[in-house]
Amino acid sequence: MRASANLGSDHVTVTPGSTVSVPVTVRNSGDTVEAYRIEVLGETADWALVEPAEINLYPAGSETVTVTFAPPRSPRIAAGERPFGVRIVPSEHPDATVVQEGVLAVEPFQEITAQLQPPSRSGLRQGRFRIDTDNHGNVAEDLTFTAADGTDQVTFALQPATLRAGNGTRAETRLTVRARTWLWWGPPREFPFTAEVRPEHGRVVAMEGSFVQNPIISPWLLKLLAALLALLLALLALWFGLVRPAVQSAAKEAVDQSTAQKAAEETELATTPPDPTPTPAATPAAPGAGNGGQPPGGGGAPGGGGNGAAGVGQGQQFSAAITFRTNRAGSAERSYTVPAGKTFLLTDFLVDNVQGDEGTLRVTANGVPVVTYALENFRNQDYHSVTPIRVPAGAKVTMLVACRTPGTPANARPATQCRESLYLNGLMTTNPTSAPAG
Repeated sequence: MRASANLGSDHVTVTPGSTVSVPVTVRNSGDTVEAYRIEVLGETADWALVEPAEINLYPAGSETVTVTFAPPRSPRIAAGERPFGVRIVPSEHPDATVVQEGVLAVEPFQEITAQLQPPSRSGLRQGRFRIDTDNHGNVAEDLTFTAADGTDQVTFALQPATLRAGNGTRAETRLTVRARTWLWWGPPREFPFTAEVRPEHGRVVAMEGSFVQNPIISPWLLKLLAALLALLLALLALWFGLVRPAVQSAAKEAVDQSTAQKAAEETELATTPPDPTPTPAATPAAPGAGNGGQPPGGGGAPGGGGNGAAGVGQGQQFSAAITFRTNRAGSAERSYTVPAGKTFLLTDFLVDNVQGDEGTLRVTANGVPVVTYALENFRNQDYHSVTPIRVPAGAKVTMLVACRTPGTPANARPATQCRESLYLNGLMTTNPTSAPAG
């Protein structure tokens, strides 16, 4: 055996945040000079310090080193006993390692903090709060929650009222403050109260809070009701003071006028002589006599029928639709061609951009541009013409679309092509046929 070691104490106690030292005596049992390395084994090695960590000993020589344990004051270092070992490793003969074992007891400590969230709350009858409790100690704590106002004008409900908080954890408790009576009007009432967290071990944590009870009928509502009542009284005074007398006077004048008119009619009827005996009617004149040969009813020329459009027959309501798709960064057009022998009177149309595409849309009639739109400015757009646009037989109404970026339909994935529609409305008339010469 090349070395031996002896712990000054194999059971030590330490409070988190402080230190405790254990002397270790190392002896060289060999017959040559040897260097030794001293190490701490176990969980306690993270917060242990060996001084000096390396020593040199002559044969039969010995030296004492100090192992210092310094556990931090943290909830992560739970209270309780932890075994440790001190290992002496000879540098020349590492197979002759010596380990001495001991026990380190970490003492418990309590540290409870709490916060009331929010510190103040208002309501008509009740307010809800939250108590956040943090256990910064290294042992679990049984907590009891209480609240009181000192006036007995409010009640408190805690959920839960008791709980167990582990070391290094946060616990939440709901606090409901409820006023015993309603406040109908007047200034708000404030109820200060104190909430407490009572751990099984350690000091009580107190928090100050307040609940502000608002009136049901607020001051601004009272002012509004008073203003409305004053307005109603003013309207009643106006009615009884001005409007009602004027109405009664007008009604009386109308009755008097009706009575006077009726009396005048009766007087006129009583004084009017009877009608004379009617004489026989004159013999009708011969046809054509006395009127210059003109037909009865005036001398105007007979008027022509029609719908007000020269050269166009009777029209019927007509509609058509054009719908197509256009590739991104491309353009396309579609047309409606007026049938032979017909004339289309275009009164209005609707362009539809249901996807919200971006680009340009142009409508032409018989090769003449009617309107140009930027697609990104609308989803649907209607056009009304005060004077119908005449599209003769064989001519076209065309929609041309230049697609820049397809849009995204509602509740769907983005489209890969633009999609537009054109809905035409108007009258389709039949062209009159020329009468044969003769």
